[in-house]
Amino acid sequence: FLLHNQRPGPRRANLPVRVEREDLVSWVVFDRPEKGNALGMAELEEARRAVEAECSSGSHAVVAITGAGDRFFTTGVDLDETMEARDAEAAWRLMYEGLGGLCRAIQGCRKPVVAAVNGYALGAGMELLYFVDLAYAVRSAKFGVPPVRYGMVPPATPTVGVVLLGPRAAAYLALTGEMVTAEEALSMGILNGVVDTVEELRAKVREVAKAIAKNEPEAVAEVRRLIAESKMAALSDKGLRTLAAFTARPVVAERIRAMFKSRASRG
Repeated sequence: FLLHNQRPGPRRANLPVRVEREDLVSWVVFDRPEKGNALGMAELEEARRAVEAECSSGSHAVVAITGAGDRFFTTGVDLDETMEARDAEAAWRLMYEGLGGLCRAIQGCRKPVVAAVNGYALGAGMELLYFVDLAYAVRSAKFGVPPVRYGMVPPATPTVGVVLLGPRAAAYLALTGEMVTAEEALSMGILNGVVDTVEELRAKVREVAKAIAKNEPEAVAEVRRLIAESKMAALSDKGLRTLAAFTARPVVAERIRAMFKSRASRG
C-alpha cells in the first residue's frame, strides 16, 4: 500500500521490510504476507536498521511500526528459522542479536515509537509492544505469546510485562499461550486504543503524531528516554538471554515440527 504525502523516492517492490515516509510519520512496514509477516534473521536486521535510521532522521515526529495488509502485524520470529537454530550460537544470533537488536533499537529511539497493529500480533509481534511508547490496533487484531508451547520462553511478557501489565495478566499470557482480543488487550493496558479499520488505524497514528509534533523536540526526546529507562532494560535483556538459551534445545524443533505436521493434516 502507499501512504499519502510520501517522499521515499523510487520504491522497490517485494521488500520484506520497507520504510514509507509522510510529513509527520515514518512507517516501518513488515511485508511478508506468505509468512504472516514473520521475521527471519535478515528481516530482523533490516527492521533494526530501518528503525535506527528513521529514529535519527529529523524529518518526522514519530516512527510507526506496522504490517502490510489487514491480517498480520507480525506473527513473530520465523518458525522455520527458529527450528533450524539448533546450537547455542545460532540461537543467540537469531534471538538475542536479531530480535534483541530490533527491541533495543526501538527502546533507544529518540523519537516516540508507535505500533499500529493491523492484525495478528503473536510471539515477538506481541513482545515488541512492550518496547514502543504507544500502541493502537484494529478491532479484529489478536494478541498472544505462544513460545511456551514450543518449549521457549517469551523474553518480555514475564519480565517487563509484569511491571507494565501486572503479574496476573502477564502470567496468563506467558503461561497459557492463549490469544486475546483487541478489546481484552486494551483492558490489560497493552493498547492505547482500538479502531475498526486499517484506514482508521493509520489516521489515528497521524493524529497522535500531530499532537506530539506541537511540542518542543528536545523535551519530547527526554520524556521518551525516561519512559524507556523506566521499562527496566535489564529485565528485558535477561529475558532475551533466556529465550536464546531455550531456543537451542532439541525439544523446540520437535514441537514446531509437530505443529506444522498437525496443521498439514488438517488441510
